[in-house]
Amino acid sequence: MLGCGVRNVDGLRRVVVIPALAESTHLPLTLQSLAANPAEQLAGTLVVVVVNNRRSGDGRDTTPVADVEDNLRTLKWLVESTDSMPFQLAWVDAASPGNELPGKAGVGLARKIGCDTGLELMDGAGTSDFLFLHLDADTLVEPDYLRVVADTMATAGTPGGAVMFRHQPAGSPSEQLAIDLYEQFLWYYVAGLQRAGSPYAFHTVGSTMVCTAAGYVATGGIPAKRLAGEDFYFLQELAKTGGVCTIDATTVHPSARPSHRVPFGTGPRVREGVAKGEGAYDTYDPRVFDAVESVLASVVNGAGNAADAILDRINPHVAREFLVSREFKRVWCGFRSQFKAPEQRIAAFHRWFDGFVTLKLIHHLTDSVWPRVPLSDAVKAFAAGTR
Repeated sequence: MLGCGVRNVDGLRRVVVIPALAESTHLPLTLQSLAANPAEQLAGTLVVVVVNNRRSGDGRDTTPVADVEDNLRTLKWLVESTDSMPFQLAWVDAASPGNELPGKAGVGLARKIGCDTGLELMDGAGTSDFLFLHLDADTLVEPDYLRVVADTMATAGTPGGAVMFRHQPAGSPSEQLAIDLYEQFLWYYVAGLQRAGSPYAFHTVGSTMVCTAAGYVATGGIPAKRLAGEDFYFLQELAKTGGVCTIDATTVHPSARPSHRVPFGTGPRVREGVAKGEGAYDTYDPRVFDAVESVLASVVNGAGNAADAILDRINPHVAREFLVSREFKRVWCGFRSQFKAPEQRIAAFHRWFDGFVTLKLIHHLTDSVWPRVPLSDAVKAFAAGTR
């Protein structure tokens, strides 16, 4: 059910989508941080809050009672606060009895509902420069957030973007250590992909995602059936559609809270980090990124060659075996038949060897050649350029 404080859609240039589950305390702070942006930016902004919880297959709500009650408080607050906001505000009630999300749905569906609501309200407006900005209900933004995102996306011309992030201060020393290590882990992984030359070298944090409306439509929208990880898969599809730029002139500040709400992501990793300490962040040996680089460089430099010639250039042998196991020879033969220009073959390869397959290769190398190492050792070796 849509609750709407939308007054005029004619001047809208962007929609900020915010899924909210038991966030009556934090959501007002998130909206307050948005409200600190310049008036000319806020005038073209619609915020869509998707207040949600799940029900089971037999119709029973599977969300804790306290969270359901919190959601009802959030809905009440949204009704009362609409007129006081310096931007237009809409909300979707996916929490009241009869309106809940299906039992196996989660934040992916909530984000999709928010975007689809924004598309409907746009009512045929141009989609090439219309933006969807994704936040979480406990994420803070800076006063230049809306302007920087719009300017960077316009300059980059990509369908997707990822804003730089820095988590808010944690609630205890142990949680602060956990979030610091988790951030270092995330930055290390993206830096490794950057060194390897991967087009998927960007952060996949839901509260940092940006996309054009055209990009959203072209990808088929956000994966709606995922309890978590929708950010990874959605950004991956945007990268295949035209690229994901890095928006580094402003910063978003996700919460550092430990959480049980999703099976993986920031909240569970902070909880695990508090329980296990630094050992929770053992990570990939830097040499796995050298192997990824070898794969990508062999294809890029040998795009005119047959599959065997490309495979012969790849080190180590387990990386070659990984590609063979995924039928690279057959796939590459198809690319050579379909695309005459090397650039087209390379682009097709990157669509096939995407962020998920890259991660599968890294896991294969970790399991078979280079076991995980302490994060601090990996970062030092990577910074020193150890090969």
